[in-house]
Amino acid sequence: MRSLEQWLDEYNAAHQNPRNKLIHYYCVPAIAVTTIALLWLVPLPFVEANVGQLLLILAMAFYGYLSIKLALGMLPFVLAIAAGIMLYQAHINVPMWMPAAAIWIIAWALQFVGHKAESQKPSFFTDILFLLIGPLWILGATFDKLGIRYRQAA
Repeated sequence: MRSLEQWLDEYNAAHQNPRNKLIHYYCVPAIAVTTIALLWLVPLPFVEANVGQLLLILAMAFYGYLSIKLALGMLPFVLAIAAGIMLYQAHINVPMWMPAAAIWIIAWALQFVGHKAESQKPSFFTDILFLLIGPLWILGATFDKLGIRYRQAA
């Protein structure tokens, strides 16, 4: 398995165009939230849980394997997604799949516009796990701006 540095370096290499980066900073979180919201609607058999919850747990385990600091940085986002979905379901009468699907489609369309500007195919075409790296890449950029060290010393 690749190290955190390898994942982020490879993802970063495919995201150099300023327009593509800007699109990703907005669309990656939107896609993450709406994907979890849509999967939240799919129950798991034999347990009181759903596919969205399972994906969040597996994603956090993957993040923890790569970097405890980034996993801890992702934790508030993951908890906010779960809380937001539960609040939506408790207080809003519009079926959650409707806005989630609309935002998901628009965000993906914009992502492909960004990759056309980049002249690079999306990273997940080479490895599906890059879908989990996008949020870490954004968090890493935020940590860099805040001066928070999260990468291993060379």
